[in-house]
Amino acid sequence: MNLEPPTPQNNEPPEPETVNVRSATPEPPDGTTEPETVNVRSVTPDPPNGTTTEPETVNVRSAEALDGAAGGQGAGGLRSGDPERVAGYRLTGRLHVSCCDVVDYLAVAPSGRTVVLRRYGRPADRRPAAPGWAERMRQAAPVGTVAVLDSGADFVVTEHIEGGSLAGQSAAEPPGESALRRLAIGTVTALAAVHRAGLAPAGIRPSRVLLGPDGPRLLCAVPEIHDQVGGSHDTSPIRLDQPAWPAPEQLRTGTDADLDPHRPARRARATGPTHPSGTARTTARLRTNDQAEAAQAEAEAEAEAADRAVMAVDVYCWAATIAYAAAGRDPFAADSEAQRLARMAEGAASLAAVPQGGVRDLLADCLADAPAARPTAEEALLRLVEETGLAAPPDLATPPKPPRRPGRALLITAAGVTIALVAGGTSAALTLAAAPEPTPKPTVAAPTASWSARSVSPLPTPPANGTELTLPGGLGTAYENPADPVRLTSFRVDESRRYVRDPRTGAFNDVGPHTVAAEQSPDGRWLASFNSLYAATDDHLAVSFVDRLTGARFSVPALGPPYQSLTLSWSRDSRRVLLTAQRIEPMNGEDVPLTAGYVIVDVAARTARFVPTGDGGEVKQAAKASDGRVKPIEHHAEYRWTPDGRSVISSFLTAEWGQGVRIRDADSGRATRMMHWTGEVQGMADWFSPSGEKFVTGGCAKVLSACVWKTADASRLHNVPLLKGAGFYGWYDENHLIVAASVKKGQRGIFVTEMSGKPVRVLAMINASDDVVVDMRYTRG
Repeated sequence: MNLEPPTPQNNEPPEPETVNVRSATPEPPDGTTEPETVNVRSVTPDPPNGTTTEPETVNVRSAEALDGAAGGQGAGGLRSGDPERVAGYRLTGRLHVSCCDVVDYLAVAPSGRTVVLRRYGRPADRRPAAPGWAERMRQAAPVGTVAVLDSGADFVVTEHIEGGSLAGQSAAEPPGESALRRLAIGTVTALAAVHRAGLAPAGIRPSRVLLGPDGPRLLCAVPEIHDQVGGSHDTSPIRLDQPAWPAPEQLRTGTDADLDPHRPARRARATGPTHPSGTARTTARLRTNDQAEAAQAEAEAEAEAADRAVMAVDVYCWAATIAYAAAGRDPFAADSEAQRLARMAEGAASLAAVPQGGVRDLLADCLADAPAARPTAEEALLRLVEETGLAAPPDLATPPKPPRRPGRALLITAAGVTIALVAGGTSAALTLAAAPEPTPKPTVAAPTASWSARSVSPLPTPPANGTELTLPGGLGTAYENPADPVRLTSFRVDESRRYVRDPRTGAFNDVGPHTVAAEQSPDGRWLASFNSLYAATDDHLAVSFVDRLTGARFSVPALGPPYQSLTLSWSRDSRRVLLTAQRIEPMNGEDVPLTAGYVIVDVAARTARFVPTGDGGEVKQAAKASDGRVKPIEHHAEYRWTPDGRSVISSFLTAEWGQGVRIRDADSGRATRMMHWTGEVQGMADWFSPSGEKFVTGGCAKVLSACVWKTADASRLHNVPLLKGAGFYGWYDENHLIVAASVKKGQRGIFVTEMSGKPVRVLAMINASDDVVVDMRYTRG
């Protein structure tokens, strides 16, 4: 058979088959790394007409001016009208000017020390919000921050840091992995210290991270009051070239007093009401005291909630700043300002430049769009320091049976010790507690015999077609060679019966109708199956297992109404099975399946655990917001294991209403990676190459293609052109794909193709037209 693509008539190039590309993200060039997003929630992607990203205006602390001094930028000369001295400080040059005659100067203290002085020329219009703030800042002296040296009603003095700001240096040369880790530890240490001192918000962003000779220093935001708005009050943006990233909760609700990252955390206590007459009767006094206590408790609870909200914004901004440092660019960059705004509203920051590991996982958690899901600055610091693997301080007690997550009091104590260690330059880290004892799980009795999986040595090129194997039901013919690294283990065609191969005999056995999902474990020992139409015969969906070594059979209840599942997949170690859970919901007069989460079935323990996700809710929300343009049936997420078995992968609806790839921590369901530019992940069973270093998506190019991506950084490796009616089925080996394509009317071929798209081997010829489902599962080994 001729495996080459058909030659077009008149020697003209074939007409490329176009596909409906929903994503507004441009196609990256081969080999480039795209920004990787995290923590996306599907909201209406287009802002109201005329809406743009809110500029950073002068009612925000303009720390950029002080950055000019600390960043090694030369000061301009004094101008006529500038005072020679302010409160004993001799002014030597101008650094920055903002509204209301606020000028930042380079100055010399009476001691001869070079400092930066901010002078408020019209304090009636703009002034420090709380004079006590500077005093608290001096007394607390949080480690890792730019020290506040002096203050008054119309000035603030800070130390002068020799060196540039992160905003300037990141763009020129992003740091390496070690430098990025040091930057993360240094800045979060400062942030934790600020929060412990009750001085939130820190207002962190790249221009406020100063790269001094002794390490990064955080320039905290000075809260200010503006009494004049409009008229002569200049509200033009300050330093538009510096990115500023409000947290998603601020963009969703509009920045209010409780969420304003530039408003100091409230710690005021209520005093309670007084009796109207001024002379308290006994009963009235008691009632008033009760009311006062209740009011005080309520005020304290509100103040604590406000503190947590402000600190959560700080943590979010810290993570965005570290992401900026890793790439040297805005982590929310997009093709248009509207798309950038949508990404900021979802917390969809780029983590592509952050190496995989603890820092990247931590940043993903800190960028969660739900403030309560973010760790505190202290928790973030502990996670970073613990990852160094160094010994704990000997005087820190370790409880004998610690909880999975340390209590708040222990975290605060440990964080305090950690801050002290980091501040003192001590090369030490904390271990809060010993690892908890693993909980024993029931196991299946060990068989007396052993099971050996089929092993095949890899070949540089696919072998010849090999032996013909007639498939049952007159469905077609398979072509197999003993040297093939994969074998056909399960298949069905349209509404045919489901057939699964017995690895001991090589025969295909009928395991049920087309509604049965069945999958052989990678080692060949186990067969897992269930009937997707369980509701017709039973009150729950149970996964049945057959041990081909011992013949043992058992089932594990997994789902009940109103949930259903259509697919299952095995982890590569053959220990766990993954089911995608759907829930049928009415939408626009019809029942629509929405993804609700997934179920993890542990074969040895014979247990099932449901992990909910928000994928279906995102699609439902987008479908309503888009007036029907987003069709839920086209955005159904299915889950598969990642090669290490610790995470699950699926497609998701992006902010641009396109398709991307999302990876979640398997046990918690927490999103750890998002790649909004890749298109929809493709494949039948295992979606990754044998090494785990590559995966394939569709809907990723302007012509029908299978796009191959690098798992580590989601950079594009290949665009594999596909013939009309073709689809990607899986990986033959590290450099060849398994694809299906139409051969002639009523017949489809399963081919091995090179990355160029050229077919080099026939795996099967199936008697089926282009419009029916051909489900062919190939298993490695």
